[in-house]
Amino acid sequence: MILLDFYRNKRVGVVGLGKTGKSVIDSLTASGATVISYDDSQISSGKYRNLSLADFNSEQLDAIIVSPGINLLWPSVHPVIKAAKQKSIPILNDIDLFQQHVIAKVNICITGTNGKSTTAALVNHLLSFTGKKVSIGCNFGNPILSLDFDSDFFVLELSSYQLESCNILGFDTSILLNITPDHLTRHGGIEGYVASKQKIFANFHEKSNAIVGVDCSSCIKIFEFLKKLNHPNVIPISGKVVPEFGVGWDKNKLVDNRDGLYRVICGNKATLDGDHNRQNIAASYAACIQNGLSEESFCEGLFLFKGLEHRQEIVIDIDGLPYVNDSKATNADSTEEALKRFNNIIWILGGRPKENGIESLIQYFDKIRFALLIGEIAEEWSILLTKYGVKNEIAKTLNVAVKRSKEISKIYGAEVVLLSPACASFDQFNGFEDRGNQFKRLVSEEKTK
Repeated sequence: MILLDFYRNKRVGVVGLGKTGKSVIDSLTASGATVISYDDSQISSGKYRNLSLADFNSEQLDAIIVSPGINLLWPSVHPVIKAAKQKSIPILNDIDLFQQHVIAKVNICITGTNGKSTTAALVNHLLSFTGKKVSIGCNFGNPILSLDFDSDFFVLELSSYQLESCNILGFDTSILLNITPDHLTRHGGIEGYVASKQKIFANFHEKSNAIVGVDCSSCIKIFEFLKKLNHPNVIPISGKVVPEFGVGWDKNKLVDNRDGLYRVICGNKATLDGDHNRQNIAASYAACIQNGLSEESFCEGLFLFKGLEHRQEIVIDIDGLPYVNDSKATNADSTEEALKRFNNIIWILGGRPKENGIESLIQYFDKIRFALLIGEIAEEWSILLTKYGVKNEIAKTLNVAVKRSKEISKIYGAEVVLLSPACASFDQFNGFEDRGNQFKRLVSEEKTK
């Protein structure tokens, strides 16, 4: 995609040659910039020579564009970033390039530890349902610079990594769902992680909407801070209660209380279940209504939403036993929502662990009939589960876990086989999507035996 003319004849360094970095290179080159790329693996992009640290200081660069995986501060400053700072070269990311180019378009940006992909998918579904031209991307879907710039709406899921390196902010509608400890090593602790999430509200303009979940303490503090700024469009949302002048739930009914009139909008007849998904629905409602969607269209579209792949996705049943793909649950807080929903569970878990492990899930261990452990953390978590009386077995691989689940479920009277790993996937898979897709393939094969 061609960007603004001020990149024409500029010299720009692109750091990181993943999917995001390559989309940046293509866009800058089409705009007439001279691009020099750098990647830790020293793999050339195939189009441009790699910028090495040895020749970095000899290059006169007008900007550095970083990919999300590049460390700006923690656990240590990336050497290219350090060199750029020493030479006072502007450091931007692909979202900054998008913000420079896209004018008179509406962006709806979503962040949070959990639920942001479901919320992004639901907002995209609801706006598309009414005939709007919508593009969805960033952390969910395609890189932002590969989206259709002629769209009416841009629905953007933003990770803490992406927000950390953002400098040109000021989004039209910003949603913060929740904050629980995650990626702490990357952000230097919980304070840095919270600060990166809070950046989504930076540089507000007078028509901006701030939609803030108030079901966790960190977000309540951010909501109270925003209210002190006397911005007219700060909307609290909840999956548990109806906030004052916000959107939330009274039992099984979505309530719009933005104007203090406590209007019931609809019941939750969608496929989404649980407090976390109620919060996602409330956030989606607030965002869509603030951007012109009618209540009637929202309710009709909501009931047609099929949910997000890899998030409590019922794949198939084998002899009456449902297999559930919750591969997107990469931390304990996300897995908690699945354990709340189901009973008598054969639980497949494990992988590359996050900072806080699974001890926060102890209150749900009585729901587990048997646990099958995979990945790097299998032995350590087996010891923990045994300590709390949970029968378990180290399967190591997902293939073995699926095969054993069919046998074990008959012995222990299980009601569901749940893949909800509470771990990152990169020890054995290319991502949570790969893990979920392999689970679905293995389950389908097992059914045919």
